Amino acid sequence: MDYCGPMPSKTEPESSTRSRTRRAILDAALELLSQRPGTSLGEIAEAAGVGRSTLHRYFSERSELIAAIAGDAVDKLTSGVAEAALNQGTPVEALRRVVHVYFEFGPVLLFLVSEPQVSTEIVTGIETADVPVLELIQRGQREGYFDSSVSAQWISRVLGWMVHAGSESVREGELTRFEAVETVIRTLERGVVSAG
Repeated sequence: MDYCGPMPSKTEPESSTRSRTRRAILDAALELLSQRPGTSLGEIAEAAGVGRSTLHRYFSERSELIAAIAGDAVDKLTSGVAEAALNQGTPVEALRRVVHVYFEFGPVLLFLVSEPQVSTEIVTGIETADVPVLELIQRGQREGYFDSSVSAQWISRVLGWMVHAGSESVREGELTRFEAVETVIRTLERGVVSAG
């Protein structure tokens, strides 16, 4: 019996393969560069399981790879913050959800803020993704959950640095990821001065 339906597109599997290859390169680059910013493109290609020439077909220069990592991170961070539904529940409950979201992006954000090749456009994208978090902090101050004697920007900065410290503790094997998240949340909620 002859098949009379449409022939499968030859570009679909290729597109799927290209997408998987690109994702493998980005994931390998992120993992290696967040640990060792000086990692070579050859090392990234090896970790991604592709040849160096294949990597160059996707990203001809290091700057293109950095821009792709950054763009991907901004998209995921924006989605993660939106999914955290910061306008639902108390500000403290929402802040806990933010800490979990930030930990997903801790390594990439650490890398991006220290990477000289990250463009102003990407920095602006990260700041834009953080706007709902700043609004959450301001709501928490208005409702009496967070200290209103310091600026919302300061609390946001402290949050960022605490996530940075937590991510470093995980990377150095001092804490598990779960312990680090809980430690950051506890420190944010209770401070470091003992009441007793």
